[in-house]
Amino acid sequence: MILAHVVVVRSIKSVMDLSSNFIQLIQDVVLRPNFASAVVLFVVTLINESFSVLPYSVILPGQLLLLEGPLSTFVFVKLSLFVAVPVGLGAALGSLPIYGLAYFGGKPAIERFGKYFRVSWNGIEKMESKFKGSWYDEILFLILRSIPLMPSLPINAAAGILRMRLAPYLVLTVAGNIIKMLVMFMFVGFGVEVLAG
Repeated sequence: MILAHVVVVRSIKSVMDLSSNFIQLIQDVVLRPNFASAVVLFVVTLINESFSVLPYSVILPGQLLLLEGPLSTFVFVKLSLFVAVPVGLGAALGSLPIYGLAYFGGKPAIERFGKYFRVSWNGIEKMESKFKGSWYDEILFLILRSIPLMPSLPINAAAGILRMRLAPYLVLTVAGNIIKMLVMFMFVGFGVEVLAG
């Protein structure tokens, strides 16, 4: 009984240490961005985009609440280059499995494999209904990509079902995710200044 208690306490301590290290890593990536952190963000975002595990568009800008001092132009430029751009690139490449599944497999593939990616045919139909097959679909796609809390999996799948060409899909996905991150950085960063001021 005592041994089981010791094992449970050690397990809880290990989980707490891991959580603490993870939180510190996220803070370092945002508050002290550099090339190494950009690579980490790229890889994590690439993996995360396939499964939508973490809401990175909220978690990363949320770290600005811990920023000492105002959000300066220099800090904003560093966040743009070392956080927003790697997130945009990672999200674009990470979205390709869902896009490809929908593009090549259509409804049967989504119904069969969608549960593994947490996407349903109903969600895709709802997203697909927003597109009309006209010139402004790409603008709408960019706007949807830029909305901070908009789930990306249905957008990825809808683009595949609608057979959006790969080059515009990738460019607009990168641009939309960069815009999303920059909007959130400005919202949180300047919001902190207003509250502090």
